[in-house]
Amino acid sequence: MRVFYRSRQAWNREPVYEQTGPVKFCCAEMCRHWCVLVGFGVPESPRSTCRDVTLCIPRPQANGAAVLEVVAISHCPWCGEAVEVCRRK
Repeated sequence: MRVFYRSRQAWNREPVYEQTGPVKFCCAEMCRHWCVLVGFGVPESPRSTCRDVTLCIPRPQANGAAVLEVVAISHCPWCGEAVEVCRRK
């Protein structure tokens, strides 16, 4: 699987990563769960300071709200193929 991104950095800030172009999926399950359980960086944000592909799971709390658990992954959870994050200039 390949995810393409570009990076921008201001002189006084950490780099910001943005996904570019279509993702080349490794299997049908990854395609089905992309932007639902799995995504680039942080969910619902086109830009992020994290360039990892992540697995995102909402964890219910005692007060009824949910906290999003974000875990970086390096291989597809369904087929086991490596996830490549490729920089585009």
